[in-house]
Order: sequence, then C-alpha cells, then structure tokens
Amino acid sequence: MDIINAIVNGATSVEAVKKETYATMGTGCCIQQVERLIECLTTPEPKKRRARKTK
Repeated sequence: MDIINAIVNGATSVEAVKKETYATMGTGCCIQQVERLIECLTTPEPKKRRARKTK
C-alpha cells in the first residue's frame, strides 16, 4: 500500500517511489512492477463515448 499511496500522492517515477518507500533498493527485481503501477495509476482513463441516438 505504501507504493500505491506514494504514486497516488504524486510520485510519478521509479526514483520518486524509491525515495518515498525504499522500493527497488534491494536487488531491483521489482522495478518493472513499480513502473507498471505508475503507468496504471497515473494514466487517465479514456473518456467513454456517448451512444448516438438513431432515428
């Protein structure tokens, strides 16, 4: 949860998450997971298109 909270609160890079949570400081095997979390949590959802009314 610390990593997710850091991202939601503005950490938008692996380095920023690392500073906030110490994630990726071991063997670095979780860097890709942190990158994916950043991508998922910071990319806005596409707007849904309204259905057109047909006559």
